[in-house]
Amino acid sequence: MNGETPMSAEPQRKPIFETDTPGPPEAVEYQRGALELPQPFRLDCGRVLYDARLAWQCVGPAEAPLVIALGGISAHSRACSSDGKGWWEEQCGLGRTLDTRRYRVLSVDWLGGCDASTPARGEADFPVVSTADQARALLALLNRLGVRRVHLLAGASYGGNVAQQLAALLGDRLRRLVLLSAAHRAAQFGLALRHIQRSILELGEGKQALALARELAVLCYRSTEGIEQRFVENDARGGVVGWLQHHGEKFSTRFDSAAYRCLSHSLDGHYIDPATIRVPTTVFAVREDLTVPLSLLHEYVARAGGPCELVEISSAHGHDAFLKEAAAVSRVLSSALEATP
Repeated sequence: MNGETPMSAEPQRKPIFETDTPGPPEAVEYQRGALELPQPFRLDCGRVLYDARLAWQCVGPAEAPLVIALGGISAHSRACSSDGKGWWEEQCGLGRTLDTRRYRVLSVDWLGGCDASTPARGEADFPVVSTADQARALLALLNRLGVRRVHLLAGASYGGNVAQQLAALLGDRLRRLVLLSAAHRAAQFGLALRHIQRSILELGEGKQALALARELAVLCYRSTEGIEQRFVENDARGGVVGWLQHHGEKFSTRFDSAAYRCLSHSLDGHYIDPATIRVPTTVFAVREDLTVPLSLLHEYVARAGGPCELVEISSAHGHDAFLKEAAAVSRVLSSALEATP
């Protein structure tokens, strides 16, 4: 699947897709597919992926304005799902802000992740996939699907980093960009956090080490006040420790160490000059976010190449506010949609 030996390019084949339209009351079309990327798919790190594929899902009317929704490293192609288990159900679906009767919502599985796109799972030597690599794969998908214009591109956390790269590639094919807790470069706190997480993985392979690394991340995604407010002494459910263990164990059943390393390094290496992004942009910032500090988002807005507004909120949920502060995020998305002709 990956290596250094040159390989002759093969013609890009059409994505294979299936369509599923649930019955009433959710009579919305779900289209899923896997695009075979150009062969070989060359990465920024100098290595290549062979037989690489990008898995995707579209929900909504075929002719509706296209919205791209990209989430964190644990997100996947199901931003919303007929079973209600999408990663962004609060914003995406019937009657939601990203109403799938009015908009067509596209999401993907990350390259180097653990889902249906080319995964890093089980491959200790899997190459680093940069945020720019992810964006080039997405651009290939949009071109293959015949997308001429993207109505709205919304990216949160890691997905916001990829969204920046994709916005620069799309140029005037994109009408509006929304970035949720995502800066143009990695913060020092985030670099330190991910260094410790990978060091934990190096001490012991397996689900226990992965679960512990994830527990550390989940803790740092919240604010200290948020943790204090959530838990009380002698909590029958195990308190903060039980909560962390639950998240760690749940994550370790889906991810593996190789996927975590790949996307962790991708976060570390993210950089883009905000001046290269000229599309009207809204930046959503959380004052208590430890991993994406407010100063970086102020810097992004000051350097942006086009109209750019900053929306600041205060939230005990810290970095997780893009998932937990549904009303505030809905207002940001609604405002962006209203401002986009």
